[in-house]
Amino acid sequence: MAEFNTGDTVTIIGEPMNGNIGKIEVFDEERGKYLVRVNDLAQHYYSEDELEPFSG
Repeated sequence: MAEFNTGDTVTIIGEPMNGNIGKIEVFDEERGKYLVRVNDLAQHYYSEDELEPFSG
């Protein structure tokens, strides 16, 4: 079961966007990774251990 939900705001602690804030777009069941969108042009897949809940 996924720890994060679509629409959650997260802090990325994995590369290539370490330190950025993004939003969960979708959980890819096949990959077991979340698609996180940082802005209109940047998005990347991350595993659960590469993300933290945003606490800003």
